[in-house]
This record gives sequence, C-alpha cells and structure tokens, in this order.
Amino acid sequence: MDILGSQVEPRETKGIIRIIQITDCHLGPQIDYRLAGVRTLGSFEEVLARLGRQPQAPDLVMVSGDIAAHGSRDAYRHFSQRMVAAKLNYSWLPGNHDDFALMADIPAVPAYTPLLARGDWRIISLNTAVPHRVGGRLADAELEFLALALAEQANHPVVLFMHHPPMDVGCRWLDRQQVANGEALAAILRSSTNVKAIFTGHVHQQASLEFAGIPLYCTPSTCFQFAALQEDFALADLPPGYRWINLYDNGTIETGVVFIEDTEEKVDAGVKGY
Repeated sequence: MDILGSQVEPRETKGIIRIIQITDCHLGPQIDYRLAGVRTLGSFEEVLARLGRQPQAPDLVMVSGDIAAHGSRDAYRHFSQRMVAAKLNYSWLPGNHDDFALMADIPAVPAYTPLLARGDWRIISLNTAVPHRVGGRLADAELEFLALALAEQANHPVVLFMHHPPMDVGCRWLDRQQVANGEALAAILRSSTNVKAIFTGHVHQQASLEFAGIPLYCTPSTCFQFAALQEDFALADLPPGYRWINLYDNGTIETGVVFIEDTEEKVDAGVKGY
C-alpha cells in the first residue's frame, strides 16, 4: 500500500518495523550554507524536529545519499552531530555529491552497512555513485553483492535502497542521470521473488513507479524539490520532506511522504541550476 499526501503521518504501530527515509540533505561546510535559497542545515533540522515529535521513534533512519553538497568534512560533522543529538539509529549510503571515503572516516558516523536485518526483513543498500560524475552506475561488485545477498536471504522479504533511480521518472534532464546499467539490475531482480520495494533519492521529488515488476518510490529532499515532469532544470515551490515506511510481518509495506509545511525556509524558484 502506498499512502500519499503532504501531511499523512504514520499511525502509532506495534510489532512492525518502522523506517524513515531521508535523502539529499546537501549540507554545506558552514551552518548558514544556502542552496537554491534554502539553508540546508536549517531544513534538515526541521525534518529531525518533526521526527522527534512523533509518538514512536523509528526503528531505523535510512539516509540515501547526497548528505553533503560538496563532500566536505565539516558537512559530515554537522550531519553526525545532529543525528547523535536526535538519538536516531541510522544507516547511510553515498550519493554523487558525497565523498564516500571521507564520510566513512568521520568517527561519529556508523560504518557503511549494505545489509541489515530487522526482524524477518532484510534491508539492502546499493552504491550507485560514480566518482566525479552526476549520473549513477552499479559497479560489477555491487551487482554481484546483490545477486548473492538475494540468494542467501531468499526466505526473507527485502527492501532495497539506492541513491539514483534505475529508470525514468519523467524529467528528461534527470532521466539522463539515472543508473546507466539499470537493465543489469532488472535482470537480477527478475530472478528473485523476495524484493518487495525499491526506495531512491537524487530526483528531489515524490514518485511511485514500477521497476522490474517491483514498486519503486522516489523520496523528496530534506531541502528543496525539483519540479516534476520537466524537460530542463526547474524547482518546485514545495517544502522539505521525508518518507516513512512500515514493514509488516506478512511481507507487505505501507509508505507515505510528509512535507514540512511550516518550514522557515523559502526556495528561490528562479535558480537555473546548482
């Protein structure tokens, strides 16, 4: 089930696994760093504050890349300090703006863990980032890891997280940045029956799609959103957001998106790129 809407909040739940996905934070080296008019650290803090007001803490926060705007050490320090203060259990994967090795070197940041177990569920992360490139690609090692992990976890339901979508989202300029070898990923997924959903970032917008017969969800950024269905770069007048995901014992999923409607940040929709 996919519950959509800007103010849909997950209900209080017991006996299930609750995940929050945050993505594309684009934090800068300075606390007042702005991108497209938005103080990205401020909008990130707004998202964390909203999570802190929920009646039930998530079992896991998945951070799906572009944590930093330029891969700076100070950006990762800002991120880790806020996550520690929020007392959130989290896992992360890199995006095209991240410095994977540098982030992994920050002492307060947990180790990159591409396979996690939560109850009967398995959570797999794939690294689609290519150094010095905006677009994504899955290295042979990533594809081999996925095929092996799905075979070994064949008796468990799986959710898959990655930064770049492996398919078109309807924005021509963004579609040129998708996972370049998505067909190799699709071949692996079609040979497995236990992947229940795919969750991505990068495109700064909410979308519900299907890839290789599997539901695929794109998640809004914690800072600003790209306008949907555009030929060229364009920003939407939408606030910061995040996605919640409930994983049930029977292998089904419930998910929805929340936007921070009372944000203090204002996007500069006239920006032509970043």
